[in-house]
Amino acid sequence: MCLFTVKLLRAKSPRNDIRNSYFWNCNKTNLKINHLKSPLLKNIGDSTPKEGIRLNRRMVVFFICLAVSSFFWLVQSLAKNYELQLSYPVKYVNFPLDKVVANPLPKKVEVTVNTSGFNYLIYLITSRKKTVSLDVKHLKSLHKKNHYYVLPNSGIEHVSSQFNDEIKILKIDPDTIFLNFNKKISKKVPVIINFKIDYFNNYQPSDSLVLTPAFITISGAKEFVDKVNRVETKPIVLTKVKNSVSMQVGILETNELKLLELVPSSVKVELKVTKHTEGNIELPIEFINVPAGVSIKTFPDKVTVRYNVALEDYGKIKPVDFKAIVDYSEASKGNNKLKVKLVKIPAGINAPKISPEKVEFIIRK
Repeated sequence: MCLFTVKLLRAKSPRNDIRNSYFWNCNKTNLKINHLKSPLLKNIGDSTPKEGIRLNRRMVVFFICLAVSSFFWLVQSLAKNYELQLSYPVKYVNFPLDKVVANPLPKKVEVTVNTSGFNYLIYLITSRKKTVSLDVKHLKSLHKKNHYYVLPNSGIEHVSSQFNDEIKILKIDPDTIFLNFNKKISKKVPVIINFKIDYFNNYQPSDSLVLTPAFITISGAKEFVDKVNRVETKPIVLTKVKNSVSMQVGILETNELKLLELVPSSVKVELKVTKHTEGNIELPIEFINVPAGVSIKTFPDKVTVRYNVALEDYGKIKPVDFKAIVDYSEASKGNNKLKVKLVKIPAGINAPKISPEKVEFIIRK
């Protein structure tokens, strides 16, 4: 009965219905707010950032401790002494002046050293490309003509002087190096350039390539020197060149040259490069070897010469710098044409071309 009455009242009173709906919505909103303000959720929300901060602090402390302990471990390790075997390129000094080695020698030596980690680290930084020199002055004979040997460990003081005082040299390997000598001879040979060049648009060499020096001296055992009649430079490849070239180039080391001494071991390459332009000039044809009492008439009586020239020299070119001729002695029966020859060309002219290359002629007596 009560439920029925409530429904009836709601039906009869729209205002009450609206008001009740309003209060119901407000109550739902308050319920949501109160729910968010629950002590449990509040504690969870407040505690999460603090736990993250604590965790970050712990990580920072951990890494600082790790770095400090690593540093002290490194310092302690570097303070210890170590026995190390190091490999170095070797250079031989004090050979007899009138002799030359005829057999291949070791290119590297193994040096066993004793030093602290600190000294070794400093030495690696400051002497990364060091070459060890071995003194072969005190040779020992093998009782065979021109055959000797040297003991690197007998000259260990000479090697030690090339290292830091804190680095002690224990031994050098190989412990014996054999040397076979021949009489030393010398001769001069020409240098051939191994050159490939591509020029930028309208740029050309304005002069011939120059090598300095054009000859080098090779020295060594006669059997090896006699096999070499010339040497080549290392390959040079240049592209889109528009500036003059000036560079030092080494001599290409072939199997024949490995046991020879080269002086000098490189040459200077110079090539002047300038911008070029095309020019043309008209020339009268001159005659040679024409018999007395004979005159020749050519058609045409002039030729055009086209050429390339450096832009800076373009205005210097004059017709008197050229000379075009036809040789009457080359005339043959049944052929009324003669070839035009360019017998005079000014310096600096490249790729001259005559047009026409042949002219017709008639003989007038």
